Amino acid sequence: MLKLPGGFGSSGKKYIVGFDLTDTSCGISYCSDQGDIRTVSLVAGEEEYVIPMALSKRHGAGQWFFGREAYASSDAGESILVANLFSKALWGEDTHIDGLVYGAGSLFTLYLKRAFGLLQSVGSFDRMEAVMFTLPEVTVQAMELIKESLRSLHIKTDKIYFMSHSESFYHYVAEQGDDRLHAGPVLFTVDDRKLCMTKLRVGRHTVPQVVHAETSYYELPRDRGTLPDDLDSTLLKAAQGSTSFGQEYSYYLVGEEFTEDSLSNSLKYMCGKGKVYGGTNLFSKGAVIALLEKNEVMGNASGNKKKNAEKQPAFIFLGDDKLTSNIGMNLLSQGSDAYYALLDAGTCWFEAEGSVEFYISGGSEVTLSVSSITDGGNSDVIISLDGYEGELTRMKLSATMSDIRTLNVVIEDMGLGAFTRTKANKWEEEIELP
Repeated sequence: MLKLPGGFGSSGKKYIVGFDLTDTSCGISYCSDQGDIRTVSLVAGEEEYVIPMALSKRHGAGQWFFGREAYASSDAGESILVANLFSKALWGEDTHIDGLVYGAGSLFTLYLKRAFGLLQSVGSFDRMEAVMFTLPEVTVQAMELIKESLRSLHIKTDKIYFMSHSESFYHYVAEQGDDRLHAGPVLFTVDDRKLCMTKLRVGRHTVPQVVHAETSYYELPRDRGTLPDDLDSTLLKAAQGSTSFGQEYSYYLVGEEFTEDSLSNSLKYMCGKGKVYGGTNLFSKGAVIALLEKNEVMGNASGNKKKNAEKQPAFIFLGDDKLTSNIGMNLLSQGSDAYYALLDAGTCWFEAEGSVEFYISGGSEVTLSVSSITDGGNSDVIISLDGYEGELTRMKLSATMSDIRTLNVVIEDMGLGAFTRTKANKWEEEIELP
């Protein structure tokens, strides 16, 4: 059982949410003052964690059905089904029902409202401390869509985070202990068209140890009627191709499609190679675990934050959306050389931001240090301050990323207050990282 960080939830008024979102379904886990992670079930006392991504509108009325009820009412001929709401919203595909047009974004927002409404027994929206959305793939378009919908729902927290399924998988496995990370974790998920396999590989020659996610895809027939046998044979092929002699593995089968009756051959093989785990709420629970590790949610005093910052993590996850280099500056502080970290390796590029203020006199360049944690290489990025005449002044440097390889740097001349007025100089650089 995970223990809540000091200060969080002690009043019983706050809770955090892990929201797994795909184009076919969602799942919601949360952590409150009870100290353990729980998952919302559609049926009390049962593990019915998968909420279909669908709404349906009753014929001739303004009533909307949600999730499984949407499919049930549509199958009964009572309503018109609208599925795949996430992709429709991303592509702006509006829906025409009974002569009216329903905006794709509005229907997606309605779905999120109903989904978050399942947390009413946990607490109201204003008690929600933070939300981590986990998606098969995080894109800027998806983040903007979700944030816009949340604004419409008046969710008050500004702690809205995003991570990929592969990173949620890492956090879930890492929480089980170091031994589980080293036991060859392999994740399988499936949709209408493909089987997805993600393997976590731990590099043992760096401190902290770097964990990589390697993803492969296997095509499946489009005909869902023949899927069970095809899924078994495809899963067996993928599992056989992922193994090495003498290695023990732990397999995670996430999704309703993986049933014991339909996977006899592949399950027999995987059980002979290691341990097999099944379920549907791994990603949402992994998202909550990741939130618990964030200082912003911990509510710690400043002294505890400093202590946590100085603690070296044992592992660092490097997915496709993670920075692989530390970016900072070497400055003179109280007469001694000091390194100031701007962006840390292992941070998602869309969350990466840092700034520093410093004094400068003479010279016309600012140098950033880039240190790779994958190959140990070091390089300098030199930014020319064209027009700066070398007088003593105070500068502010801000760093962000526009994609996984593009560093954006803004340097502003802040002046020295009443002693030296700023010339309002500003320099902007777009730098391609190695």
